[in-house]
Amino acid sequence: MVRRRKAKTNRRPKKSAFNLMNAAQTYANTAILTRAAFRLNPIQFATGQQSITRVVQKTTSTGQKYSSSVTQTGYLPELNGTQLSLPELLGFDKGDGTVVPFGGSQVMGMTTMEQIKENIRLNGGLAVPLIQTIGVNVGFAVAKKLLSKQRRGINKGLKMAGLRKDVMV
Repeated sequence: MVRRRKAKTNRRPKKSAFNLMNAAQTYANTAILTRAAFRLNPIQFATGQQSITRVVQKTTSTGQKYSSSVTQTGYLPELNGTQLSLPELLGFDKGDGTVVPFGGSQVMGMTTMEQIKENIRLNGGLAVPLIQTIGVNVGFAVAKKLLSKQRRGINKGLKMAGLRKDVMV
């Protein structure tokens, strides 16, 4: 028996462009996760760089006590309290030049996992980040639908500029 002709399958071309809308949604979801578990934003979590402001009690030469705020910026693993960064989790330089292997670090007398659990508890438990994540994803879905006409126009402009292969909105 002769084989029947099959209809050609139309394959969509791969989208190789960087989608700015999806990148913003991913950053927002990552920010929720890192804020809940590590008490840092994604950039601070990845780099370990942060600014810490502390109130310091000082005494004048006449014996009067006063307080002033001191801000330190940089990689400060010993001063950041409940905040955990990726370099700390990986065991890089704990401030005094020692390297601690993953999972063996102690923050405020707690192991890394205990500290993450405590941070989630301080942030309102698992329900708060879950609700925030759902809200962000629903918000982006609605925004993508509402702004589709404007996004289409921006993408046409990017195509005319020759950037559509690299970036899209």
